[in-house]
Amino acid sequence: MKKQPKVSIVVPIYGVEKYLNQCVDSILAQTLTDIEIILVDDGSPDKCPQIVDEYAKRDKRVVAVHQPNGGYGVAMNHGIELARGEYIGIVESDDWIDKNMYKELYDIASKNDVDIVKSSFFMHITIPNKKFHTDKMKWLYNPPTNIFKIKDYPVFLSHHPSIWSCLYKRNFLNKHKIKFIEAPGAGWTDNPFQVQTMCLAEKIKYTDEAYYHYRIVVENSVNNYNVPLSRLEDIFDFVKKEHITDKNILHHLTKRALNYMDTVLRLKTIQNKQNCYNRIKTICSWLDKDIIKNSDYITSEEKILYKTCVKSPAFWRFCVKSRYYRSKLIKLHLNRHEILFKLLGLNLICIKLLKEEQ
Repeated sequence: MKKQPKVSIVVPIYGVEKYLNQCVDSILAQTLTDIEIILVDDGSPDKCPQIVDEYAKRDKRVVAVHQPNGGYGVAMNHGIELARGEYIGIVESDDWIDKNMYKELYDIASKNDVDIVKSSFFMHITIPNKKFHTDKMKWLYNPPTNIFKIKDYPVFLSHHPSIWSCLYKRNFLNKHKIKFIEAPGAGWTDNPFQVQTMCLAEKIKYTDEAYYHYRIVVENSVNNYNVPLSRLEDIFDFVKKEHITDKNILHHLTKRALNYMDTVLRLKTIQNKQNCYNRIKTICSWLDKDIIKNSDYITSEEKILYKTCVKSPAFWRFCVKSRYYRSKLIKLHLNRHEILFKLLGLNLICIKLLKEEQ
């Protein structure tokens, strides 16, 4: 019988042959060597399946898994089912990690016997036709240094899910039967998983050390209103099922909901507008208007968004789209020598600035 590894690392893979070697090499370089690496090829159409098999031949800690394409959630559930480790980590196949990540996270987890260890992370942002930019994650206010429950620091629930900057105790996931939503593609399935794990965990520990390198390519990655709205519905189904009534938790899930709604209503096109608007009005009916009204964290614009969408999501869409087109209609360029007004991309007025007297 094989010895239980300290950490099982699940890597869901689809269409990332450009980045996969960097990702897997960073995992194999971990200073914690007692690990299991589960590479789940989710029916990738490129060279990823061959790359996965090459790593499995090269290192006995690598488990190669091949399955028909089912989406991120299916791949993650398959990997977690196969995992044997005491703790489970996640690395997305276009990202990479520092070599001390799992050694340090596992030391924190085992020393404190926690359900989840969460760390900070780096964001590597690429904007098409612009320069590469790196930032370390900054939270609204500093997370606690001691062991806590999510109700004590609910800010995580209104930030990026960043489920891969964590270690999860495998027995904790099994005890609560926590699984990913199985939806086509990526499907934002990390969002409900984050809410479930954070809300059900009895003991969470945070470290502000950053080990994970999250690659972001800024583009129109959301083009289907159904995806964010479905995940939001999944989250509130979980809230109802678990009878979550803590105001701190609901406060931040409400902000998350408002952000989802705003994202949807800013989409370039919405295929079935009436269905979309009806679902948004239903979601609004689930939100506590007193939480929204009295919150210092929910912005004034988000409060207006809520009030508008209760009656007419279509009107909010009209407002934000009108604001967008106004910004495209007239632009102002200012430098030390002139002010240039452009209308529809054409130079309209150029005002030369007088030189300062020497």
